[in-house]
Amino acid sequence: MEIIRNEKGVTLIEVLASIVLLSIIFLSVIRFFPQMGLINNQNENKTEAINIAKEILINWQESSDVKWFLVKTDHGTGFTSTDPKVVYNKFNFDDTYYYFETSKDIYNVHIKIKKSPETSSRLSSVNSIVVQLLNKKNGSVISETFGYVKR
Repeated sequence: MEIIRNEKGVTLIEVLASIVLLSIIFLSVIRFFPQMGLINNQNENKTEAINIAKEILINWQESSDVKWFLVKTDHGTGFTSTDPKVVYNKFNFDDTYYYFETSKDIYNVHIKIKKSPETSSRLSSVNSIVVQLLNKKNGSVISETFGYVKR
């Protein structure tokens, strides 16, 4: 086996070239970390909004005040909730839907309940309900979910 007897070492240019190459690789890899943090933050906010929308939907589905409101004949004034989880600030209606507006944390909440029961369902006493969470700052829809209220 032949032993290499060259003891010249590396030149300054070789050292600088290797440092430049390693710096380029390091900088290209490091750029991904802030972007991953931003995406994780956005996903966390979206997940929080989805959970809040589901929570509101379940509270409205299980509320006896909402069920009573759908059964009664006079719908011009909305209803007075006895449940602190089911509150609204604004009530409106048209030929097809009842509209309720409220707010939760950093979101405006729009709740839409269909006036007439669903005809496609085997149970004729369910009304569809849609819950939308909107950003208070720009009004964009963050999350939307739907379900049914059984009378």
